[in-house]
Amino acid sequence: MLKKRLKQFWILLKKTYKSWDSNDPFGRSAIIAYYTLFSLPSLLLIVVTIAGYFFGQDAVQGRITKQFSSFIGAGSAEAIEQMISNAALNDSSTFSVIFGAATLIFGATGAFFQLKRAMNNIWKVRAKHDTFWDTVKDRAISFGMILVIGMMLLVSLMISAIIGVVSEYIESFYPFVAAIAVDLLNFVLSFAFITFLFAAMFKLLPDIHIRWKVTIIGAVFTALLFLIGEYAIGFYFGEANPASIYEGASTVVLILLWVYYTGVILFFGAELTRQYAIHFDEMVVPNKYADHLPKAEQY
Repeated sequence: MLKKRLKQFWILLKKTYKSWDSNDPFGRSAIIAYYTLFSLPSLLLIVVTIAGYFFGQDAVQGRITKQFSSFIGAGSAEAIEQMISNAALNDSSTFSVIFGAATLIFGATGAFFQLKRAMNNIWKVRAKHDTFWDTVKDRAISFGMILVIGMMLLVSLMISAIIGVVSEYIESFYPFVAAIAVDLLNFVLSFAFITFLFAAMFKLLPDIHIRWKVTIIGAVFTALLFLIGEYAIGFYFGEANPASIYEGASTVVLILLWVYYTGVILFFGAELTRQYAIHFDEMVVPNKYADHLPKAEQY
């Protein structure tokens, strides 16, 4: 039984790789990295504002900076923190605030807007129309993803606060056990956070009807790849220091590289989700806003 399942999984991986490779994941990841670079300050500012309403902006911004520092180093993380501060809206006039908010939303949704198009291509669907209101709808969906990230960060902060209180209590009796328990709980929390985020992307971004069960299965595998890739990328950045030759532009280079590798993993996970759905005859159809992509345009 186990041998049969391993064989099916191997076949699934081979089909996934073939489909993933045919969709130019490296080129698409480069596009996503480019848009993310310009979307990042606005996106992070909105997320910080949502979660900061409950926990305080400094606390949330500090947590995000700490998370980025584990990926791309403390110096680059501080530069991103400065980006967030520079993107903040001023209160000079009502018009300025409204215009600034609209600019923030438009900028923050850019990466998700492009990611939605890439996801549609993976699922072999395309939008029926490409009007102004369709673009507004797509931007609204992209902004919804940002709100999801903000709420997930809020839940993550709440759970982390609870873990901190419990660990302090345990530490007074069993210091060694508390340290191991906190590390384990933080890993589980990170894994759950990333898994749900990927599942939400696979479910909400493409113009398809698909069950949460399918997206979660694909998201679990994608999250595992992401965590492995996170370690590998961190090791690569630490040992090879690829941004050293760029000096002042090193932060930009590291962000681009990190998002690029994340995009490659994300697209592989999306392809795996699609192949899983096909293999187990899951019903996946375009929604009312899309049609199947013609065979001639699928590759």
